[in-house]
Amino acid sequence: MGLRLLFLNHNYRYSGTFYRAMPMAEQLARRGHDVTLFVVSRERRWTPAWSVVSGVRLCEAPNLARRGTAEGYAPLDILLRMAHALAHRYDIIQMFDHKPNASFAGFTGRLRGAALVADWADWWGGQGSINDRAGSGLGAVRRFEAGWEVKSKLWADGVVTISTVLQQRAIAVGCRPERVAYIPTGAATDRIRPMPLAEARARLGLPPDRRIVGFIGMGQGDLAIVMEALRQLPDVWLMVIGAANPAVADLARATGIADRLWQTGFVPDDQVGVYLGCANLMCLPMCDRAANRGRLPNKLLDYMAAGRPTVASPIGDVAIIVQRYGVGLLAEDSAFFQAVWAILENSQLQHEMGQAARRTAETFFNWSSLISQLEEFYHRILAGQQGVRHE
Repeated sequence: MGLRLLFLNHNYRYSGTFYRAMPMAEQLARRGHDVTLFVVSRERRWTPAWSVVSGVRLCEAPNLARRGTAEGYAPLDILLRMAHALAHRYDIIQMFDHKPNASFAGFTGRLRGAALVADWADWWGGQGSINDRAGSGLGAVRRFEAGWEVKSKLWADGVVTISTVLQQRAIAVGCRPERVAYIPTGAATDRIRPMPLAEARARLGLPPDRRIVGFIGMGQGDLAIVMEALRQLPDVWLMVIGAANPAVADLARATGIADRLWQTGFVPDDQVGVYLGCANLMCLPMCDRAANRGRLPNKLLDYMAAGRPTVASPIGDVAIIVQRYGVGLLAEDSAFFQAVWAILENSQLQHEMGQAARRTAETFFNWSSLISQLEEFYHRILAGQQGVRHE
């Protein structure tokens, strides 16, 4: 018998943790579970929009005051979710991180008997965290989140973490080990498939002999590491897949590679594979701070699905994955250019690492296997709840 599941994601649709919550919801719906997913609308301010996508009931909640402190704080969004959680019975409510629109509704829904699972996908509070930077919001919000990020996990019935780093952190702050599960995000192997370099470039009208290092994503803060490396490799281009960022263009000019920067602009999900296929290799630069140690970037999963090798900073789970599965090379900032050059100059190494990357995406990061682990965890949490009730 299928479970009734409510997923509460604090992000916009097609942004951030949506790419973790939605595939999970789709996979669970295929297995016969009844899944409802709340996300934040980019356009609607007063009323929600309901639809059914891949068997998942999707609510794009109103985002009044979207220019306020951050996603997750729109008042109508929070109230709508809380009212929904009170009005409907669910077996499991999974809140994707601790923002008010996810956690307040999650704890409200537990009043109706649902088991509450906290999904920990980012390191938000404390030194070196996402919120530990200038312009990250009001001081009161940062202080609230630093405490609530941890308490929301301690008070939940179970915790699912995206990385082993956050798994260890959950246990270190007091979560019971048997109530913590490491379940990474799966790779989009159906949507992104390996494409021959010549075919991909022909589709986009790119020179077949150009050497291109690729990068994808909205978070582009650590690209200075790559640009400094490419400054020492004068015939290599940098392709940044995603909305054009003026700060990235400014940085390229300051580094002296502006004439070799290609910002693609927004690329629809169904076209991402073509752009990834244009790169000789991909890059994943990360400064050493808590926010980067705790995450598993979606971009790495996309790189592997595309069958492209990656040069990455030796940080957190990224370092473990790259080294363990042979999907690329790890390099400190000062040696990034050497790692890039080592792959560019060795076509056999490119091929072998590309094959290893796709194989890893299809096996260790296979959604079917990961969802089986999640289902098992759900049933363990529910069994524990029933045991408590019968004591």
